[in-house]
Amino acid sequence: MRIEQSYEERWNIKVFAKKIGMLVEEGLLTGIGDTTRDILLSLKKMNDLKADQVRVMTFVPQKGTPLEHKIAQSNIREINLIAVMRLLFPNKLIPASLDVEGINGLKERLNAGANVVTSIIPPKNGLAGVSQSTLDISEGYRTVSGVVPILNECGLEKASLNEYRNWIRENLI
Repeated sequence: MRIEQSYEERWNIKVFAKKIGMLVEEGLLTGIGDTTRDILLSLKKMNDLKADQVRVMTFVPQKGTPLEHKIAQSNIREINLIAVMRLLFPNKLIPASLDVEGINGLKERLNAGANVVTSIIPPKNGLAGVSQSTLDISEGYRTVSGVVPILNECGLEKASLNEYRNWIRENLI
């Protein structure tokens, strides 16, 4: 899906990064014609790489792209895959991205097994998200303080910097 970028080259860079001790992520995009076989192959690649963070996101059509007229799919496959990933990769970071449905989709992703919130974007800084570039940014919901109430509703709390450092030390393979 990345025009003019070789999958093999990107994969080899991730393998090299992992080999030299960097944290790496591997993920998949769902809702774009992926099959069960495609998903299984992606999960296998995540395992082969020993990725530190594994992710799934639902495709969101973008205006001005070749797929802008593709009908957006429900998030159900993403939510189910987060749950599967939690079972397959119990010690990995699994993002609940705010880029797909913003703050309204966070609780569902956390309850499915996500354990890290991504796409934190403070308002009034000129930064934008990826798939939902402005969703919940100006309102301040895509900030740490905007996310903490949802964490609390789920019986979770924000990790400290020390806790994150300890996770890194314990999980680097």
